[in-house]
Amino acid sequence: MQEESPSIVHDVSIAAAVGRHALPNRLCTAFTESLGAQRAALSWLPRLEDWQLLHATDEPALQAEAAQFTRAEGPSVSAALGMRPVFVPDLRDYPCRTGPPLSEELPDTRRVLALPLHSRHTPVGVLCLYYTEHTDVTSTHIAHAQRAVGLALEALLRWRPVHAGTGCRRPVWTTSTRAARWERIHQAADYVAARQDSAVAEGLAWLQGVSARDGLSLLDVADTVLQPSRAQHADAPEGRNGHERARGSAA
Repeated sequence: MQEESPSIVHDVSIAAAVGRHALPNRLCTAFTESLGAQRAALSWLPRLEDWQLLHATDEPALQAEAAQFTRAEGPSVSAALGMRPVFVPDLRDYPCRTGPPLSEELPDTRRVLALPLHSRHTPVGVLCLYYTEHTDVTSTHIAHAQRAVGLALEALLRWRPVHAGTGCRRPVWTTSTRAARWERIHQAADYVAARQDSAVAEGLAWLQGVSARDGLSLLDVADTVLQPSRAQHADAPEGRNGHERARGSAA
């Protein structure tokens, strides 16, 4: 990887031009090789609650992505929802509002670069690079990488209607419950958002605030929202004023 003139834009252009059937694999390979990462995962978000893994370079990359989306927290989630690149120089310093430090679930990952895919101010997906070795990642690299992500998205939008089979519609887990957990969390976020007349991302933030306030897992809070008869701890989200009170009490 060259410091001043990364080849990522050229490499992604080549990956997008050939091998359409294996496009997600080729894109992950192009980004890892050009940016010096050891593994990568490419995730698709047709809807916030319907996360789909298009490709992971290996099992640890798959588990790393699963850990973030299950918790609804991490560089991949932040980059996708915020539609901006997220670079974490040292994963041990990454702040987590819910659960143990993310570095405990990604024990051999030193740094992370998450690159958002978005179209017309709408999140579409994220490509996350995982570094197990110390590699310099500069602002120049990130700028070139984000430009390359735009090329990748154009290719994916052309590729997906034709080549994406049923195997790309759902992630395949060694632990099959992870995808179901993500779906339940975002069913709850969607319910909260509807009650508050707000965006689903704000509903997710409300769930995270209650989780941090009450010391419960995000999944437990989601289940309480979906099954209110079991609730003993969470305030019912009533409109925007209720949302503000909950977030204020969690602060």
